[in-house]
Amino acid sequence: MTNFNDIIKMAMQHEDKEAKFYESLAKRSRSQDQKNALLAHAEEEREHKRHLEKILKTGAMPNLPNVVPDADMKLAELLVVSVQDEENIDFEEALLLATKREKAAEQFYRNLARDADDPEASKLFSFLADQESKHAIKLEQEYDDGQQE
Repeated sequence: MTNFNDIIKMAMQHEDKEAKFYESLAKRSRSQDQKNALLAHAEEEREHKRHLEKILKTGAMPNLPNVVPDADMKLAELLVVSVQDEENIDFEEALLLATKREKAAEQFYRNLARDADDPEASKLFSFLADQESKHAIKLEQEYDDGQQE
């Protein structure tokens, strides 16, 4: 990747892949509440993709709010997910796997923000990293809530 448009396109593909991941988990969820939660996560990923599509189309950065993520419980770092077959994953394992994926996406965007030459691009990637961090934290909270039931 050598130009900004290539980076945006790659980020769009990533967001699309993550939305499809949540949708596939939602199809296999055991309850309507779980399904709704997973579909909400998928929609957040689609919203990220829409931000990126707009940038690609207009060449202009959106006016983005500053995001302050909540405290990270570090569950993804502490708990091991042993998934042999994502088709037969239970909801709690799905939440942990999704958390790990969100944290990887956060790091991906933080690296892009760090390496961006354009301050506006860096701001966009930092915003996306913060959003991924918020997703991970939300997933950890859902996991923690399920463990307390």
